[in-house]
Amino acid sequence: MSGAYVGFYWTLPVNRIGFRHLPRDAAAAAAVSTTIRYQRALTHRYVLALEGRLEGRLLGEIAFMDTRPDRATAAVHEALDRVSELTGGRRAALIHVAFDERSWRDNRYLVDHLRTLDIERIPLSPEPIVLDNQRLDPVQHFTDWRERETEAMAALRLDAYAGLRAVLADVPEGAGRWRVIAERLNADGITTVRGGRWTPENVRKLAGRLPQGS
Repeated sequence: MSGAYVGFYWTLPVNRIGFRHLPRDAAAAAAVSTTIRYQRALTHRYVLALEGRLEGRLLGEIAFMDTRPDRATAAVHEALDRVSELTGGRRAALIHVAFDERSWRDNRYLVDHLRTLDIERIPLSPEPIVLDNQRLDPVQHFTDWRERETEAMAALRLDAYAGLRAVLADVPEGAGRWRVIAERLNADGITTVRGGRWTPENVRKLAGRLPQGS
């Protein structure tokens, strides 16, 4: 164990509510994301338990949001490359919460790239802690989040189908039809099935596979 550490906290975007970016500063990121706040609190507790202090041991913190809302990607490599910048070349271990222990948010890209960089990894087991004066059980937290997200995405999908169907019926065939439809949908505040903005290309694709009677 190196005696010096970098905390690494990551989450996924939620496109339907416009949550697509994190502040670069870890404290600011924790203020807007419960998942980041949980990981940061668990990391601080671990480091404090070693010597009762953070200063001099936690050399830096990285908050990272992946590019896809449903899975980890290799985009984490760029975030991990910041470790040497934060430590000034000093040898340090990276602390992260091992969500994959419970089959949540597995991130093999993180593990593989740390091995490539020859950085020691300290995986913390995801366990309940007191956060914001309340007990946060990550099992229940992620279960509740998935249920809410499933319901919200189903509603978004139905709204997108209905909106697209209505505009398709109103805009005649012809050059530039997909662009006109995308502009109309965006102007009306109707989002795609994932909560994003329409483009001529995603209008064309969804129109070709639009369910009948939905």
